[in-house]
Amino acid sequence: PRHYDELGFFYRQLWGEHLHHGVWDGDDDRSVADATTRLLELATAPLNLRPEELVVDIGCGYGAGARWIAEHTGAHLTGLTLSPHQVEVAHSRPAPHRGTAEVRLGDWLANDYADHSFEAAVAIESLAHMRDKPAFFGELARTLAPGGRAAIACWTAAPDLACLETLLLRRLCHDGQLPSLGTLDEYRRLAHDVGLRVTGHRDLTAAVEPTWWIIGRRALASLFRSPRFLLASLASALRRPTFALTIPAMILAYRTRALRYGILWLEN
Repeated sequence: PRHYDELGFFYRQLWGEHLHHGVWDGDDDRSVADATTRLLELATAPLNLRPEELVVDIGCGYGAGARWIAEHTGAHLTGLTLSPHQVEVAHSRPAPHRGTAEVRLGDWLANDYADHSFEAAVAIESLAHMRDKPAFFGELARTLAPGGRAAIACWTAAPDLACLETLLLRRLCHDGQLPSLGTLDEYRRLAHDVGLRVTGHRDLTAAVEPTWWIIGRRALASLFRSPRFLLASLASALRRPTFALTIPAMILAYRTRALRYGILWLEN
């Protein structure tokens, strides 16, 4: 959790409490709030979530996504994060008017949920942070009820990467504290190995790519407009000198398609 605790100020200043990508369809000029909400809509729509269903949000961040899903479906969300700071922030936010959203401190790979605890699961950009990818899918299969559904929005590495592309993704993993990035086929195989059925996939690489251009522009503007942001950036640069290169590296990785982004839907 150190990555998000150290950079939480930057993420909220630049992007808000939804820590995930936005979806921009074509040349539309939707806001960041609309774009991040669009990703949640695309991920959860095929799950057909109903009121009172029990849903786990794996790697829920500040709980913004869990609250949105509860509000729009009436489901009962349990969010799980490794970050005490994120739990503290989540607990300070108002509860949804429909459904419920509870954010807990815990490790998905070592959770204590009973077998078949949930009707559905969502994992928005948390899979890449999992140190044990097979265990991630194993816990999904164990904790989902028979017929339970899951939506995983995640980065994937392109198959057959060139040498320079491999080095680029290794750099991104290092700076983002990501243990590894698998390919789409690898994740499909891991799901199949534990008895999960792949029901769909949608590639959103082109639609989410503008996220990093917007973050870059906002970061540059904030350096000149906000003394606090400037001082925090200088302090962060001293601790992590290469992190400033993350934004152009992400843009390059998406532009070359070495890095892909998509949503994978599963059923138990």
